[in-house]
Amino acid sequence: MNSAKKILKNQGLGTENPAKSKGAAVSNKNKILLAIGIIVILVLSLGICYIQLRPREILEVTGLDKTGAAVTNKVYYKEAMYDIYMAETQYNSYEQIYRQIYGGRTYWEAENVDDEGNDGATVAKKQIMDSIKQREILYMEAMKADLSLTDAENKTVNEQVESTMKNLSASQKRIAGLDEKTIKSVVEKEALAQKYKQQVISGLGIDEAALKKTVSKKDYRQYTLQYYTFAKTEKDKDGKDVSKDAAALKKAKTDMETLRKKAATAKDFTKDIIADKDKDNKDDSTGISYSTKDLLETDKDFLDDATRKQVKAMKNGAISEVIETKDAYYVIKMVNNDDPKAYNNQCTQVVSDEKEKQFDTKYNSEIKGNYTTEVQSYWKGRVNVGYLTSGTSN
Repeated sequence: MNSAKKILKNQGLGTENPAKSKGAAVSNKNKILLAIGIIVILVLSLGICYIQLRPREILEVTGLDKTGAAVTNKVYYKEAMYDIYMAETQYNSYEQIYRQIYGGRTYWEAENVDDEGNDGATVAKKQIMDSIKQREILYMEAMKADLSLTDAENKTVNEQVESTMKNLSASQKRIAGLDEKTIKSVVEKEALAQKYKQQVISGLGIDEAALKKTVSKKDYRQYTLQYYTFAKTEKDKDGKDVSKDAAALKKAKTDMETLRKKAATAKDFTKDIIADKDKDNKDDSTGISYSTKDLLETDKDFLDDATRKQVKAMKNGAISEVIETKDAYYVIKMVNNDDPKAYNNQCTQVVSDEKEKQFDTKYNSEIKGNYTTEVQSYWKGRVNVGYLTSGTSN
């Protein structure tokens, strides 16, 4: 019996401290709770990461492929960031103009931008989505037509992507969707969509020669001018135009006479005529400035009627005497009194407008209806354009 007790004692049986046993149980329980807590945190963290990083679908486009089978293309928020960047860059570049138009508000904040009373951000967002829808539909049509980009077209895509990446700031490049790979995929898709669009336009039978005949050569005759000028008026403290004092005008006329003599004998009318260290096309001391003008036959906003007639009569290469009008002094050089640039540009514009008009009719009546588009809830409720890529709000 004593021997058995000794064996049990040596094995620790029957001699365990109750307090110590209770503490060990608590310790084990805490370890279990800690492990459970860690697992919960990991699950929540993974869930948050998934929510934040998972692809956000913004559009589904469904149509038939070339075999007649239904196919659905999905567009994700990341793919739309390039379109958003381009729109925000465009509108923000005219911020000062929009602030004048909309009473100090940016385009995004401006109210009643469209007939439905929407603000600029809402209108721009709709335009972006409409553009994405059309691109996806035309891209799917391009796939059905087995179109692909040529080496030259791929080169153009690469150049566009390279140019975009150079213009992006370091912070913009960190925005999901403004990485080089994503931008390239969007630009490639756009290039294929446009290739299909041009294929459609080519089949419309548009008579370009007939369209060009509708442009008046007389109205779009261009007089290409270079000139130096000194304004005879200035703004007062209230922003009103007032005449400069007589002494200043007398000196300005003398300065213009001197400039005219110098310009008449110069090899280049544009160089070394005025002292312009800060390169703002304005003389550093006299205030005489240099500019150019593509004067059309129909223009009425440059010079007065009599002076315009006088200028239009000048021969190519001729330099005028100092011309004085109610508002300024001028020395003008006639570069080309029958420049075809404006006429050619207008012909191109007329043809382009007609192509777009007929394509829109074709697209809306025969192409668009073959597809269904469904804008997803994330785009509708979570995306607000205006400052997504600019990083500012005022």
